[in-house]
Amino acid sequence: MRRTDTPKHTVTCHPLHVCLATLALALCAPPASAQSGPDPDTDPCVLPAPAAEPMTAAWTERDLQNQACAEARTQEVPLSWTLGLGPDELPSPVRDPYRAPAKHDGQRFRFSTATVTNRDGEALAAEIYRPCSAETCSEVPEGIAVAAPPYPAILIVHGGGSQKELHRWAAQPLAETGYIAVSFDVASGNHGSDAQDMVDWLFSVDFPFADELDRDRVGITGHSQGGSTASLVGQLDERLRAIVAWDNLTAVDPMLWADDIGVEPPPGLPITTPALGIGADYYFTPEPYTDHPEPPPSNGEGGRGRGVSAHPKDLGYQELRAAGVDTALVILRAGTHLDFTPLMAGTGSRYGEPYALYLTLAWFDRYLKGLAEPDTAADGYRRLLATRFDDSADRHNLGAGYYDPVDGNQPYRIAGLSVCDRMSFYFKSRLAITAPGNDQLIATEDWKTACKDDALPQPGTPDTPPLNPATPDDRAPDGSGGALGSAALALLGLVALRRRQWGASG
Repeated sequence: MRRTDTPKHTVTCHPLHVCLATLALALCAPPASAQSGPDPDTDPCVLPAPAAEPMTAAWTERDLQNQACAEARTQEVPLSWTLGLGPDELPSPVRDPYRAPAKHDGQRFRFSTATVTNRDGEALAAEIYRPCSAETCSEVPEGIAVAAPPYPAILIVHGGGSQKELHRWAAQPLAETGYIAVSFDVASGNHGSDAQDMVDWLFSVDFPFADELDRDRVGITGHSQGGSTASLVGQLDERLRAIVAWDNLTAVDPMLWADDIGVEPPPGLPITTPALGIGADYYFTPEPYTDHPEPPPSNGEGGRGRGVSAHPKDLGYQELRAAGVDTALVILRAGTHLDFTPLMAGTGSRYGEPYALYLTLAWFDRYLKGLAEPDTAADGYRRLLATRFDDSADRHNLGAGYYDPVDGNQPYRIAGLSVCDRMSFYFKSRLAITAPGNDQLIATEDWKTACKDDALPQPGTPDTPPLNPATPDDRAPDGSGGALGSAALALLGLVALRRRQWGASG
């Protein structure tokens, strides 16, 4: 194991070449005046979206505004970096300079690196983030956990053509809230087998912090191809106790499986691990919706539940729902595939990253850390059902935002905002979870509407009856409500394209 400092890059733009979109505009532009942060009282990306029907002016106006919100981060973040840092000062990776681990090591968490050899003899570079203990960190900011081991742990799997550094937005906050977070670079292109090898390493005597690991509380998360990997490996390996899949939760029925990750789901795989899926309104690029995108006419992405065109986003959720396992699916309003990888160049919304962080922390607190800490489980459950955000994500968010000349980068904040209005108004978010310590089921196939109607029973009101789950195939003509049901899943499996995919998105 070795500890490394973060090197620095120099970024230059040649006049005869076109730099990557906003990156060029930001880094080649002269310093400008301070930015103004979004006002939640007037920001159309925050305010409730008005009702609208297809083929109306109101629909078109709302759709254009949603696309603009999906690109808001792109226009603001690079400018903040230009104002705050000169090109020669940009640390690596330049895509998320405020999360440089060496800068926060020993203050917000403990950081180290390691190299793991996979089954093919290839080196997997890993980053390890551990919580602060009373003896190891100094000047710990308020709201950052200081805890003694053993610690629960999360393995983070990046997407295809991606890298581990792009998920520091989650790795660092996980460590700051009491988890060991381990991210790594896939070496072979086989996300599944490399992830399995990393899990084996975590549970072996070779893991350098084996004496700090709580082996009964280990989970997995990932983005894109890594999300498919988390969906499958999290069910295959009984040592993994909770799953979060960022764009998106994938069905692991062999008839639906369409990913080439070096691991295949076996027939009859038991679905036992609670899993949260977080998706987005758009894929890489915002595109107009001229009609209700669900229910869609077809699914060209197999069990992945995401793609370039309108498609079912809930296949993984419905698979867990049919198995009676706690699950949830949240579709980010104005979110894109890159909300989960804070790139300088590329689309992204202001609030997708902090909302995804909020959900990720709450899910793992409820279903992983909460396995041995009842109070933590209850608090995670409370946050999942809340109608307004608390500061549980904000206190760990160092990344995307706007620039203040005195205080520097100001990350986007969500505390106090409506949870309901952060959910997509195009795709249904869904929920089926049980209260800690009992079998009370809270289930809805239209989480956004239930949230806005205050129909979700809040913790502390045990006499409130649970919502009635929607019955299969009860979708309304406008695409609202309902579930696919096991019969529909089977039918989709028969016609699913058995293609193998590999691309920059994973």
